[in-house]
Amino acid sequence: MKIEINENTDITRLFEEDSPYSHIHFKKGLYKHKIIVKKDGITISGEDGVIISNNDHYHKIHSDNKEYNTFRTYTMKIIANDVTIENITIENACRPSSKYGQAVALHVLGNNFTCKNCQLIGAQDTLFTGPLPKNLLIKYKNFLPDSELTGALSKQRYINTEIYGDVDFIFGGATAYFYDCKIVCVSNGGYVCAPSHYQELKYGYLFHNCNIESLNPEPNYYLARPWRDYGSVAFINCNIGNHILPIGFNDWGIPNRQKTCRFYEYSPNIDTNDRASYAKQLSKKEAHEYIEEFLKYLNE
Repeated sequence: MKIEINENTDITRLFEEDSPYSHIHFKKGLYKHKIIVKKDGITISGEDGVIISNNDHYHKIHSDNKEYNTFRTYTMKIIANDVTIENITIENACRPSSKYGQAVALHVLGNNFTCKNCQLIGAQDTLFTGPLPKNLLIKYKNFLPDSELTGALSKQRYINTEIYGDVDFIFGGATAYFYDCKIVCVSNGGYVCAPSHYQELKYGYLFHNCNIESLNPEPNYYLARPWRDYGSVAFINCNIGNHILPIGFNDWGIPNRQKTCRFYEYSPNIDTNDRASYAKQLSKKEAHEYIEEFLKYLNE
């Protein structure tokens, strides 16, 4: 069942497990809400010009008199499975990161998640792709809900979506496919992504046919740094701007992660001779096989 809503609609129960609606369509407007999606199989769509916005950030004090911390700052959090969102802008209005620090726009824990034709706007930590690193599953016991601390693996797809941020603005441990996306670096330096994949997880992030752009052309960004030892990311056939430093990758100041992280790249149209030695440069054949095997795993 589909429902169309506007800025005056009471959305309190629309995303709950017992909601009668399988498709929620937002009419054009600015919606100042903090949304948790708990209903499996739901589609959330919008007319052009739909913005869902919130303004929580790391050091803001929550109702429990503790700081929000990164993982409570979301504008929208997906904990259900088989959820699709399309044609919506989701933003965290706490920008810039130099003032507010971590401020998540979209936080995804559910499996088989799809995001199409959307904009995700933030600064530091714009998009969290769960699960959390294993040590944080323990650290946040009695802080985050137990249902979010299972470490359950998640497969996610981002298609033709624009993602804006600066520091580690795509981060987490999901197997996530970014296809035909525009990734926009918004400030004077940072890291596009910070993967934290479990050692036993075969595939992490794949950026395929994406544009890695910047609002500042100076070379002051890295493509990735490993948030945990076995973080995995591949950039294949992406258009990578000159704002990315020649070394391309960073080890988070922990040299041992050069041995454990799984970083791959195939960028035939740019000079990668000065890339970090621990980021494997793929051949055309290897890149094709990587995409093929990744998609096979993603769609299993």
